Amino acid sequence: MQRKYCLCVDIGATRLRVAIARSDGTILDVVEDRTPDIVLRSEEPTAIAEAILQLGERLLSGRGMSFAELEGIGIGSIGPLDLRRGVIVKSPNLPKPDQEYPLRDYLQDKTRLPVYLANDCVAAVWGEVTYGHGRDHSNVLYITMSTGIGGGAVVNDTLLLGADGNAHEIGHVIVDTSEDALTCGCGGIGHWEAYCSGMGIPKLIQRELNKKKNIENTKLPDIVKSCKDPRDITVHFFNLLREGDPFCREIFEKICIFNARGIASAIHLYNPELVIFGGSIALNNYDLIMEFRKYLGQYLMRGFRIPEFRLTKFGDNVVLVGAAALVFNTPESLRKFVA
Repeated sequence: MQRKYCLCVDIGATRLRVAIARSDGTILDVVEDRTPDIVLRSEEPTAIAEAILQLGERLLSGRGMSFAELEGIGIGSIGPLDLRRGVIVKSPNLPKPDQEYPLRDYLQDKTRLPVYLANDCVAAVWGEVTYGHGRDHSNVLYITMSTGIGGGAVVNDTLLLGADGNAHEIGHVIVDTSEDALTCGCGGIGHWEAYCSGMGIPKLIQRELNKKKNIENTKLPDIVKSCKDPRDITVHFFNLLREGDPFCREIFEKICIFNARGIASAIHLYNPELVIFGGSIALNNYDLIMEFRKYLGQYLMRGFRIPEFRLTKFGDNVVLVGAAALVFNTPESLRKFVA
């Protein structure tokens, strides 16, 4: 008999979020910690898994529950992943990029529960197909625009995973081959994530600032100097853009072009009926991000289906909802990776 609750986990580059969810995808209680702090506080590769256990125990004790009462644990995580071993493998978006972080086997040993691990965007698209905007669609693409850029795809009702669980790293398609193309955090050159993510936009801003001898009527140089965290620069950039800053608008037009190139590439790869956007940049600036559409036709194959575009139904909780869907509506493609 299927139990009514599961533990669901969202491992992001900025936050680790743990929640209790019902079988209908409803998120009940959520607790979180900063992922970089978790990694830096401990020398142990099991640091993230241990943090999940501690946060989970806190949630369950608050409801007078135990792990034994759960159907399982669902995890949507940043990558890259090795699903066969159930680990995060050398993530460029974590403070120790050469470290591996075991998740599945460690958590299964500690809790005696099945653990369903997938990329965070893969979890998100499965959540949308199970509970959200994608319920009536067989071909759905989910794109997150946050600290990084990632994707997850359902093609003809099948959740795509790839050989290792990394079939969806669309943030690393190449959108720029110019001589001064930016280097992505992963080490690749000209990747979409290097230009349009929370960590990438500041790199593009700095490149454009370096090209200008005289910059007037913009607060952007002062913001770049004052912000220690690149993601703060991205937030201020969008605020200035909304205020009508002309230099920000000039840069943003380039962001729209790079987004159009990246999204067109993803559409060509997966041929979706529906593209759903999530992540902090999309959630907070959806109207602006959608301006990529004015350039999309330049990069899309003639005659190719232009999909419907929507913002995720679940806001900041989309990965948690997706993690719950992995437990309660486990895709066939994932079953072989559950030990």
